[in-house]
Amino acid sequence: MLDKNHFINEVADQIDIPLNKDQLNALAAVYDFLFTGGSRSSFILKGYAGTGKTTLMGCLIRWLHSVNRKTVLMAPTGRSAKVLSAHSGYPASTIHRRIYTVKQDDFGRMKMDLVQNKSERTIFIVDEASMIGDGTSESGGYSRSLIQDLIDYVYSGERCRLLLIGDDAQLPPVGMETSPALDSKKVQKCLDGPVFETVLTTVLRQESQSLILDNATYIRDQIRKNAFSDLKLMTNRYGDVREIPMDELEDELMGCFDRHDTNESIIVCRSNKDAYQFNMQIRNRIFDRADEIESGDRIMIVKNNYFWKIPGRRQNFLANGDMVIVERVMAITEFGPFRFAECSVQLVDEETDPFHLIVLLNSIDFQGPSIPTKELFKLRHEMITGGALDTSEAEEKFFQNPYFNAVQVKYAYAVTCHKSQGGQWSNVFVYQGYLTDEMLDLGYYRWLYTAVTRATRRLNLIGFHEEFISN
Repeated sequence: MLDKNHFINEVADQIDIPLNKDQLNALAAVYDFLFTGGSRSSFILKGYAGTGKTTLMGCLIRWLHSVNRKTVLMAPTGRSAKVLSAHSGYPASTIHRRIYTVKQDDFGRMKMDLVQNKSERTIFIVDEASMIGDGTSESGGYSRSLIQDLIDYVYSGERCRLLLIGDDAQLPPVGMETSPALDSKKVQKCLDGPVFETVLTTVLRQESQSLILDNATYIRDQIRKNAFSDLKLMTNRYGDVREIPMDELEDELMGCFDRHDTNESIIVCRSNKDAYQFNMQIRNRIFDRADEIESGDRIMIVKNNYFWKIPGRRQNFLANGDMVIVERVMAITEFGPFRFAECSVQLVDEETDPFHLIVLLNSIDFQGPSIPTKELFKLRHEMITGGALDTSEAEEKFFQNPYFNAVQVKYAYAVTCHKSQGGQWSNVFVYQGYLTDEMLDLGYYRWLYTAVTRATRRLNLIGFHEEFISN
């Protein structure tokens, strides 16, 4: 068996810069996981922004390949998978597209089924694990646990094991107080096997001249101390964090969105209502778009869709959080109050050919995250009334109707923090929104920490109270 120090040195040699003590200690824990953990063991690597989680994993992945040990890289969203691939140098996919397939149930509705893991002696490495929920992944009308499904999938392979990476200062999945995939007790219960874990706390030296990271570290420290009454965000020291006055906001947004790198800018909000208002203003005032959907629009899928297909994909469905660019709008169709657009689109964060789908336009201005399925059942009556369906057609056949299965979307220039999670953009605008002293709590600080850490080059603060800003 390989000596521990030899292992640490070999992994550390995979990068030109020296690893710090924190990272070396983490590698010692990884060694125990790999060489003494057994076939049912797993590993959790936690660390705050700037502590080198992904850098360390990149070293480990390259070492594993150098000794002919296979890896599979996954992340919750297309954008987070793209970031993981860039840091590691190897392809990464979304969790959903790796572990699920789509089948019809007995009623003709599409649902997700877990596929068999055919890999052998493979380490599955999952980044941004704070986003992995328990009982929040929709499959038809049912709810299933993504963390349990992920574990069941990985360990159904021969001598395969799971390594989870994440930041537990970020927002947990919607409706949860903690992130199940970063909770060793929860993972151990799902796995029925030993869980190794370690935490990185030291900020890398090369990251220390970032005011974005300084603010993230400050917020994280306040979370650790449960100190939520005295918020102070630093601006201007290095020019990468700025407070944007409201009367200058339109010019700033125009400078970021009305150019070739539009996909590197985003506004992060605290509510769907705020995101909707920003999206409407950007479309109307910056892009001069009057129609409900037009060529060039960036839209986000807000509910898993198993009907429409992405060309060339094995596990083939559209996942909640996928962003697409509208290439062309072919037709607009209405059935009573329901409005649809037939479009050609292309994924923003993954390389695909343009593909065809029908979009439910009603979902764009719907106040909640997505329109409930029970509301869509009313569409059948509207289509029958309009003569588009025969009354004799079986209800089960309606489950395969392309309009009933239209993709629910929202504009994606401004999004809620949960929808931005897992992604990184060069220019991030964070909108404070309505806030009272009573709202300064753990949930708010996690929201702010997650929003701030979406920015890689410039963080723009909008509408923050004066007492929260330190110039």
